[in-house]
Amino acid sequence: MRNIAVIGKNFGDEGKGLAVASLSRVVRKPLIIKHNGGAQAGHTVEDAEAAWRFVHHQIGAGAEYGTPTLFAETFMPDLYQLGKEVADFSQLFGFVPLLYSEKTARVTTIDDVLLNMGAEAARGDARHGSCGMGIDECVQRNRAGYVLSVEEVALRSETELQRQLRWMRQAYTKERAKSLGIDRGNPYFELLENDDVIQNYASEVKANIGLLTLVDANRAWLARFDHLLFEGGQGLLLDEDYEAYAPHLTSSKTGMHNSALFLEKRGLTLDEAIYVTRSYVTRHGAGPLPCETACAELPGVGADLTNQPNEWQGTLRYARHESMDAFFAPVERDKDSVQMFSSARDTKLSILITHLNETGNRLYFEEGGVSFERVEREGERRGIGVKAPSDSV
Repeated sequence: MRNIAVIGKNFGDEGKGLAVASLSRVVRKPLIIKHNGGAQAGHTVEDAEAAWRFVHHQIGAGAEYGTPTLFAETFMPDLYQLGKEVADFSQLFGFVPLLYSEKTARVTTIDDVLLNMGAEAARGDARHGSCGMGIDECVQRNRAGYVLSVEEVALRSETELQRQLRWMRQAYTKERAKSLGIDRGNPYFELLENDDVIQNYASEVKANIGLLTLVDANRAWLARFDHLLFEGGQGLLLDEDYEAYAPHLTSSKTGMHNSALFLEKRGLTLDEAIYVTRSYVTRHGAGPLPCETACAELPGVGADLTNQPNEWQGTLRYARHESMDAFFAPVERDKDSVQMFSSARDTKLSILITHLNETGNRLYFEEGGVSFERVEREGERRGIGVKAPSDSV
């Protein structure tokens, strides 16, 4: 078995979907493992002739090639949103994707989403740049002891699920909303009081739980696959522990940590970590962005079809890479952060650079255009492979 983690090197939107889907096409018997965040990911895959294009949120990028997806324990699925994504996928590709989930994966609820939206609305110009999908609120609720797992959703009747959601709303959500400044003047206040919201949510997730096959993803179960492909969400510079950019972070581990932990528990090893970056830098949402510049100042860079302007994250922002040291630093730091896991001690490190076709096989640094070959040589000096999408992944 060969195990590979695909990780965003920067702020997300680097091309992780391209990398995972490419691997899914060429390796034998793969399984895609979603392990951090939830439905806020947007990983785009399209065929070479642009005959089709699909944005993956919870379904693994590469499912269109028949690769199944596993929601790991550390993933936070949004079962309400899952139904539409599966329906859109099935309409485009003509089959239903195979989705597994560990029983203990924690579900993102409708109140998590409403709290997230309400909190961002209350912050006004001081918004954190959240995508409004409730990930941090799911984490905070679970830390407070109000847990709802995938297995609980499967085992409870719709009436029992409604009862549990109402209890959590009374015991936790009301006080949480108050602490976030969500008052009667907030556009989401009434929805957090509306019982129809709970009823509709419970009905939808009970229907959608049937899209998942719940499994004990132990070593014996995993043995049916030859390749485990860990599809990360967001990027290293948004990791919950990257305090330099707080509070403009995501509430999950975006690097090797979850993959290494998953494998460590099963006595397996992580063979390679592929860190994906564009030949320039983007960020969708508020927060620091070193070397920020206008898209027009980056010759050849075209419009982004996936990251459209939206209420929560605004317009996609652009930047140049900083220094060569800063380019490699997140990867080196991520490797150092997992040395407590034997599963990651011998992991090969690679950087996959996308969008080189836009920039003439150069990377845009603060100092100017730098050739791919120069970055490749610097990576070799540091023990980090540097690849282009045309290379074998």
